[in-house]
This record gives sequence, structure tokens and C-alpha cells, in this order.
Amino acid sequence: MQDLELRREKLFSMMRDRSVAVIFSGVSKVATEDELFPFVVNNSFFYLTNITQEHSVLLMIKGLGEKKCYLFIDEYNELKEKWTGRRLTFDEAEQLSGLSNIYSMDNFENMLNLALTNENNQYGAIEHLYLDLTPEIKIDDARSTITFQQEMEAKYPQISAIDIKPIITSLRMVKSPYEVEQIRDAISATNLGINKLILSLRPGIMEYELADIFEFFGRGQNRSKLAFNTIVAAGKNATCLHYPTQNCAVRSEDLVLFDLGYKSNGYCADISRTFPVSGTFTGKARDIYEAVLNCNKAVIEYAHPGLTIADLQDFAKKFLKNECVKYGLLRDEDDIQKVYYHNVSHHLGLDTHDASNREKPLEEGNVITVEPGLYFADLGIGVRIEDDILIRQDKAEILSFAIPKEIADIEKLFRTKGH
Repeated sequence: MQDLELRREKLFSMMRDRSVAVIFSGVSKVATEDELFPFVVNNSFFYLTNITQEHSVLLMIKGLGEKKCYLFIDEYNELKEKWTGRRLTFDEAEQLSGLSNIYSMDNFENMLNLALTNENNQYGAIEHLYLDLTPEIKIDDARSTITFQQEMEAKYPQISAIDIKPIITSLRMVKSPYEVEQIRDAISATNLGINKLILSLRPGIMEYELADIFEFFGRGQNRSKLAFNTIVAAGKNATCLHYPTQNCAVRSEDLVLFDLGYKSNGYCADISRTFPVSGTFTGKARDIYEAVLNCNKAVIEYAHPGLTIADLQDFAKKFLKNECVKYGLLRDEDDIQKVYYHNVSHHLGLDTHDASNREKPLEEGNVITVEPGLYFADLGIGVRIEDDILIRQDKAEILSFAIPKEIADIEKLFRTKGH
């Protein structure tokens, strides 16, 4: 609750006087004629309310020395709940959000219009309207937040619309102790899931079977949801970054790349590990793995406040190039981008690729990934090693330190997994 109140207070401090912010939770999107995609809440809304229910809206009004928050949700509808499940009561919404001014969605537009048209209220004449203008946010079947902006500007030409997403993003980039703890919990559960995969990994098992094992194991761990669709890629398949099909059987000579994570209270883990099916790293596979591991550890050691994500990427590219030359994997004149073709880092939080300004220097409280990789299609080998780290003033903290990545530790696990 304290986190939520502080987030809303910080957002108020960044809004202009005589302004209104309208932040929608979103609605489900149509998949086919009679089917909807599973609903995913707008995380800007969730960040400020702790509510995941669709067709809801947060209204924040900042006047002259006066600040008010209003939450709008659907009223109880017995027939609708028989079809789509129960909705939050007003009391439940208050307990989740810490907000006391909760009304039916039927009242939203009337109350917004009242705030925008009444020049003599306690807020003064409203001059600015903040909206989350992310194009994908739908507020009903036929309207997006951009459509809503156009309607408001036509109806109230004296009001200027401002995109609030960059402001909320700046808040979300710095994680509170509570948020870091949720990410730790997600990583801890992910570690358990990875241990289950190590026990299950054997020649002949299908990639999709391994993905299913990870998902269903999470359901048994407090119903942990996936942070994203699990990637399981064996052999040459691992040279495709977001390998989608997972229809191949694992071979004894393969390395298998796992890119996966669970959620905890909305916060994501994002971990990549690469394991030898045989239980032992040998030949070129060992060299490639060592090169990636060395880079992973070097970038973590290098990361500190003041650097940008681009700085980390430049460092990783140069480091990997030197490692590849050292191990005889590339020549000096070869282009590293032939075998390393993605970024080494992104922010992590409510989204796997969390809301961020990649140009902004890192600061204490940022949580980012470190995920160098090398991909040699001609050798049938792809390796990625990804950790989640917390930027601190002196030295980055590895939140995923307990998940094995050293060759000796991995080989020991495989030797003892049958015991």
C-alpha cells in the first residue's frame, strides 16, 4: 500500500497544475469472430492501482493545491458473471488499491466531463489532459486511447493532451525494495523450474515437452505464471533467438538453450541457461560456452550507474570479439555481428522488456538483464547466458546468483541428477 501511495504521489508531483490524468486498464482484444485473446492489463494502470481487471480506469486530478484520485470499475452484474466470472466489488478494489473514491464505470465519462468543464470547482480550470497513448491500449471494442484523445481534443479545444507514458516509465525504471523482492521471488521460483528441467533433460525428449514441464511445474508453485512464452531450443535451433516451433527431439550431442521465467505478483524473471544433454561440455561447444560465460561475468562487473544500455552493448561486442579470436572461433577481420546479433541488456520489471528509456543512463535501483550469446549455425551451436541484476551505487548485485552457470557446477548437477 505504501508503495502504491508513493507512486501516485510521485506521479502527481510530475504532473502540471490544473491537469487531469486518465489511465485505462484496457479491454480484451478480439481474436476471431466469437473469441477474445486472454486479457493482459495495461501495466501503467496496474503499477498505480494493483488491479488487473479489464474495463477499469484511474482518474487523477491535480488542481491548485488539491489532488484527488478516483477509480472506476464495472458494477456487479449477475448475468455477466455467470458467463465470464466474478468481478471485483468496490470493497475489494479499495483493499487492493488503497483508493477510497471508487465508482461505477457508468459514471466515468460524466465525472471526467464535469472536471473538464467546471471552471469554478476546487481544482480550477483544467488545462492539461494526460493519457497513456500506447497505441495498443483499447478502452472498448471500437476505441483506443488515441481515439479517446482525439475525442477529448475535439470536445475541449482549450485542453492540451500530453502522453503520460514517458512519465510513468521514468518511475517504473527505478525499483522499490518491494519490487526487487517480487523479482527475487520470481527468480527463485524460476530456479526451481530449471532444476526440474535438468532432471528431465535426456536424449529423445521433445523440446515442447520440456517447455510444458516448466509451465506445469510453475502452476504447482503457487500457480506461478509464465513471464513470457518459454523458449527451448536444441542444437542448431538455438541460433534462432526467439525459436517458436519447439517440435524437435533433443539429441545426446546437443546443447539446449532455455530462455524462461515465472512471475511473482506481476513482476518477471528472465533467465537464459544453456545445458549439454550429455552432461559434459566438450570441444567447440565448451569454447563457445566459456566465451559467453566470460562475457556475461565481465558485463556484470562493468555495469554501474552512469552507463547506458548502449555502453553495455558496445562493451559486450568488443569483449565477445576478443573471446572469439582467443578461442579460434573468429578471425580478427570477421564481423562479430555474424554470430552475436542482439542486445546484451534490457530493463526488467512488470514486463519482461520493461518500460524504459534506453538512452537514459543507469541509476541505482534499475533492474536489468545481462544476456550475451554466440550463435554458430554451421556448428549447430547456440549459447546464451542471461542473469538479472540490480544496479547499485558501488557494484551490481546478481539477483539470479543461485542459478548455476559455471561449467563445473552444471556438470556436477548432471552427474548427480539421478541420485
